Amino acid sequence: MICRAELPELICYTFGYGGRKVDELAALVAQYDAVIIDVRLKPWTKQPGWSLSELKARFGEAYHWWRCLGNVNFAGGKPKLQDAKKGLGLLVQLIETSCPILLCGERNPWTCHRRMIAERLQKQTGCRIVHLPVLRPAGEKAPAQLTLPLDPPKRRKRS
Repeated sequence: MICRAELPELICYTFGYGGRKVDELAALVAQYDAVIIDVRLKPWTKQPGWSLSELKARFGEAYHWWRCLGNVNFAGGKPKLQDAKKGLGLLVQLIETSCPILLCGERNPWTCHRRMIAERLQKQTGCRIVHLPVLRPAGEKAPAQLTLPLDPPKRRKRS
């Protein structure tokens, strides 16, 4: 287990649960001695194990739902946080003493508002962002759940 005091730098982790099992998140929370910050606007889903009551029961004090970091523009377009000032202020305070894992449903961080939250936190604190799970190096066989490409989308060249 990695303790916050042992880390030479501030780190913000992100995790998208789409298609994953809660045990994966539990292993990461234990490994990084982390606190889960659920950044969904509405923390309920049909995917077993990922709704607010189930996460609270499983993780207790290590789980927090911060609606203020939820994306109110979830229908599309640029993400807009419910209360960015409040949410980022809370994260800045938290990262000084804990390792946060920003939790959302979208598996790919490049298409999820949690990446934007992590990047704003990085601008304010200089923290490093790590999108979990960290994929295995090329050549190593990865489980089927890790085969989703997580590279940033390629930009088209304009003529």
